[in-house]
Amino acid sequence: MINDKLIQETISQLEKGQVPFRRDVKLSVLSSFKIGGIAPIVVEPENDNQLFEGLEIFKKLDLEYKILGGGSNLLISDHPDDFIVLRLSGEYKNYEMVSEGEFEIGAATNTTPTFRQISQKGYTGAEFLSTIPGWTGGAVIQNAGCYGGELLDLTKRVDFIRNGNIHSKTPSEIEYGYRFTEFLRDKDSIILRLVVNLKPGNFDEIEASLKDKRDRRNSSQPENKKSAGSIFKNPNLKGEDGQQIKSWQLIDQVGLRGEIRGGAQISPEHCNFIVNLGDAKAVDVYDLIQLVLEKVEKQTGIVLEREVEDFGKVP
Repeated sequence: MINDKLIQETISQLEKGQVPFRRDVKLSVLSSFKIGGIAPIVVEPENDNQLFEGLEIFKKLDLEYKILGGGSNLLISDHPDDFIVLRLSGEYKNYEMVSEGEFEIGAATNTTPTFRQISQKGYTGAEFLSTIPGWTGGAVIQNAGCYGGELLDLTKRVDFIRNGNIHSKTPSEIEYGYRFTEFLRDKDSIILRLVVNLKPGNFDEIEASLKDKRDRRNSSQPENKKSAGSIFKNPNLKGEDGQQIKSWQLIDQVGLRGEIRGGAQISPEHCNFIVNLGDAKAVDVYDLIQLVLEKVEKQTGIVLEREVEDFGKVP
């Protein structure tokens, strides 16, 4: 736990450096799970200068920090009081077309409306991203995708901070794959923005594609439930019928559909989702995740890999 003296010193340094911040923030309101305790300080830089100033303060005071985006793929600790939360704001929430079909998109933009708006401008290829919740920076980190599309396949450049400097990489210079990038593995970078390259398309066809993907998403996920999306990645395995084995099928097969721990439940509608029934704690979700991992491995021999990440100490 960060003590009061260090909190006050941090606040003093942030005020002196004119870096925006908030005190005693309920992280549950920043999470699609609606789970998470109170963070002592959330630092919200609005541009690169403020971000570098904040990082210098963290270094000077030897403060651990964690980066929080849209909170859509995270299980946030019930007690996030031993680190500072960094959350981009200001100019990082903007996007613009920098040339024909090329869009520079801030890491703090909301993925769903941003890519829907870009698509509706008459550019095609990114319609699938209009169904993915969260922030664009997080979508980069996990190489978000669905319906046969992946973000890094559309990306021209990613700008990020690593070791105190701004770097730019093209996808050919980034290690990435299915729901994976080097940023997810190494956790030593802060995504700032990216540039995507899209082709002009037919407006009617784009609208039809947007509707089709929205309908498919709505029909395959728990409706109006608080969740963090898919809990597990699909294993890279095929069944006897030659079809890819899906995580939800394995969870259903071992009899865990609808299982409840505390205020959390494995969704009866789609059992690769865990939903917050109203008062779930992070530890409730964690217990269900562990139950799934143990039971699926014991009964099928398949080791599932988590897609949802812990944010702070959960168990």
